[in-house]
Amino acid sequence: MLILKGKNVLITGAASGIGKALAECFAREGSNLFLGSHPREDDQLCRWADYLEHQYHIKTKKFPVDLALDSGPELLHKQVVQTGEGIDILVNNAGVMLYGGFAELPLDGQIEMISVNVIAYAKLMRLFLPDLMKRKSGRVLNVVSASAFQPSAHHAVYGATKAFVQSLSEAVGQEIKSSGIKICTLNPSYTDTPMLRGKGFPKKLWWFFISGLSSPEDIARKGVNAFKRGKLIYIPGFQNWFIHAVLTRVMPRRLMGYISYWVLKEKMESKASKATIK
Repeated sequence: MLILKGKNVLITGAASGIGKALAECFAREGSNLFLGSHPREDDQLCRWADYLEHQYHIKTKKFPVDLALDSGPELLHKQVVQTGEGIDILVNNAGVMLYGGFAELPLDGQIEMISVNVIAYAKLMRLFLPDLMKRKSGRVLNVVSASAFQPSAHHAVYGATKAFVQSLSEAVGQEIKSSGIKICTLNPSYTDTPMLRGKGFPKKLWWFFISGLSSPEDIARKGVNAFKRGKLIYIPGFQNWFIHAVLTRVMPRRLMGYISYWVLKEKMESKASKATIK
């Protein structure tokens, strides 16, 4: 069981949603937090950091950086290094979601999603891993999604970005296995975060009746417990585990695509929308 007390943990997207809940879980364990967020969330990040410091008697540092910018991940890494304190755990959590038809959604929005969900994850792993490997200590937790395991119609690029991070995490984890560093993924299904409450996002999908709609706090609590145990891939909820880890291995890909098209449709009228969480 990994001991988190006294560890320095960097969490991106820590001002809201799952990232915010993860920050509290790590603070409760006694970890010192390096909290990243989009600059427009700086005020709420400061309030959240102050609460965590007073409630759990830990130290926090704040880094308002836009990871969608070409130099965003490098800037975050530089600012963290300049503190003079090493990171023990990297939690890649910041993300963007678009809902709607691939051919209808704005191209710039889809490029931004790739920048945050793919490039930022890969860059931050590449920037922080050498130091972790040199010290032969540390872990990476990539917050991915159950969408990583099959095509995700109606948010096709989002699912594709998650599939990229899942494959990258598993492959790099195997490469550095002898270094003592573990790369773990947390793969929740739909969670009640600002990403799903954003303007225009469907209030109801057919899938909600199958997977349910989890709370960020529940996902974070279960995710950190699995992370402490060293579980490399964790899909919260038995039904979600069975669907995404078992059925996707035995059902034809074409059938999975057909099913995703129907169960990920808006329950009423379909419309394109955008919701972000950073």
